[in-house]
Amino acid sequence: MKDNTISTFELFHQFPDAEAARLYFEGQRWRDYISCPHCGEFKRITPRKGKRTGYYLCRDCKSEFTVRTGTIFERSHVPLHKWLYAIYLTVTSRKGISSLQLSKQIGVTQKTAWFMQARIRESCNDNTDNLLSGIVEIDETYIGGKEHNKHKHKKVRAGRGVAGKQVVVGMRERGGRTRAKPIPSTDIPTLHKEIGCSVEYGIMPALNTYIAM
Repeated sequence: MKDNTISTFELFHQFPDAEAARLYFEGQRWRDYISCPHCGEFKRITPRKGKRTGYYLCRDCKSEFTVRTGTIFERSHVPLHKWLYAIYLTVTSRKGISSLQLSKQIGVTQKTAWFMQARIRESCNDNTDNLLSGIVEIDETYIGGKEHNKHKHKKVRAGRGVAGKQVVVGMRERGGRTRAKPIPSTDIPTLHKEIGCSVEYGIMPALNTYIAM
């Protein structure tokens, strides 16, 4: 089997600084469009300029975000290219790499290196063992009481139907596990994001059935 792992020299050449790593992570996360991690909006997104390049404003929910938001990089001041090197060293070291050795390799303190490794390992565990697979049936529903039964101060006064109700998406393997999760909306980007985080990659022959490999 051919080994497609690039060398450390090639990695440094491709990602010499934090800006190169940011563009790479944005391409991996958003590809064709940038979507708000808070509400799922993807049409009303305004990129910041100048010194705030890399920040985006969602004009729908008025939240500001970056490619770090909602990821293992969030609330970390470590530059993204150092995160990229840490991921590379963690997953390619056959016998593992200690936090002390990692700290020397990427130029951070041992405490910071330990913190980074903990997040990387936790992320790997979350994304490999718990994904639904096989034939997965997916549907969404709205949960909440009827408007006319609510107290006056809790009524949203937005008409009938789904007003004031929480959207919940449910996913079930044929003959296997079931998973349900509240989501902000039922638009295509939001649903695709939740499916991608919960189901192994495959093909989608119908709107309500996701065939996973």
